[in-house]
Amino acid sequence: MKEDPEPLRAPKGLAGVSVADTRISKSGADGSLIYRGYPISEIANNAGFEETAYLILRGRLPSKGELEPFSAALTAKSRVEEEVFTLMRGLGRDADPIDAIRTAVSSLGSIDREPTREEQEASLESKMSVIAANSLRVPKGEAPRKPKAGLRFSDNLLQMLTTKVASDYERWVFERVLILYMEHDMNASSFTVRVVASTLADPYAAAAAGLASLKGPLHGGANEAAMRMFLEIGDPERAPQFLANAFRDGKKVMGFGHRVYKEFDPRARLCKEYLRELLKRRGGDDRLYRLADTLEKEMWEKKRIPPNLDYYAAPIFYELGIEVPLYTPIFAASRVFGWMAHYDEQLVDNKLIRPDSVYVGPMGLKYKRMEDR
Repeated sequence: MKEDPEPLRAPKGLAGVSVADTRISKSGADGSLIYRGYPISEIANNAGFEETAYLILRGRLPSKGELEPFSAALTAKSRVEEEVFTLMRGLGRDADPIDAIRTAVSSLGSIDREPTREEQEASLESKMSVIAANSLRVPKGEAPRKPKAGLRFSDNLLQMLTTKVASDYERWVFERVLILYMEHDMNASSFTVRVVASTLADPYAAAAAGLASLKGPLHGGANEAAMRMFLEIGDPERAPQFLANAFRDGKKVMGFGHRVYKEFDPRARLCKEYLRELLKRRGGDDRLYRLADTLEKEMWEKKRIPPNLDYYAAPIFYELGIEVPLYTPIFAASRVFGWMAHYDEQLVDNKLIRPDSVYVGPMGLKYKRMEDR
């Protein structure tokens, strides 16, 4: 019998393996990140959320005449059917918010009546923020919060997430963090979306799969874990001992490390400055910033591992009055735009993603009857 040729072995986690050509974004080990050719600092410090979403989806920055209808469509398609909230409510008050969102997005595949793929994607992009903002509240039996007419995407999301009234600068910072979460080349959830897209499944199925990938603490759940770590430590003076105990016990220190960034994460650097300035403008207690800064310095000195986006995004969300279980849903509300860009790009020159594997199990076993086992 002719033996199969030995497949090429990829490194674990596909580290360093390129699986697609893309024009959407690219991160680099030198601490660089580009969105459609623009350095992330150019976009984060100058563009609005809707402008950035248009850029990620369409490949270029919009004119005023293009941006206005795009923004209007985000609002027009944001109404979530009551049947979706009923499904979320049925999960019960202990439901994980990402599970609630995934259930809701899956249901849209049947409930949404959008006739084309493009309209399905637009519906997902618009509704995800409403579903995400209500993913903790609705399963507990509370009434959903709805978008308000006349508000920009980021302002609407923030007012659904918390009743705390934000200042102009706080709203600006929240929008920056959403922009930083929107896209990040071939991350775990975007790759998952592309795998599902390659089967020609619809955008709802691909987004639901992306949400499943996002739930893990090594991906989207890291911001929640990082905030819980800050709350556990409590005081900057306790940071060195916390780190020493973590090293001794072999515990992972959340919010540190990245597959690509080895020196620094440019998104974390931006968020660190936003957090510092936010607390400075308020005056008073800056303990959370000092705690994060102390732990970052200790981690770099001991392990040479930099913080990632989640590390500094988490305290920003906390200072804005957002409940910790909603941090990963915020990630989803923004990243869905990146997911849909990857979904579309995959279909342009599609081939089913079906890698090989090396079988290392036993061979030639003989079946034994139940009574002989």
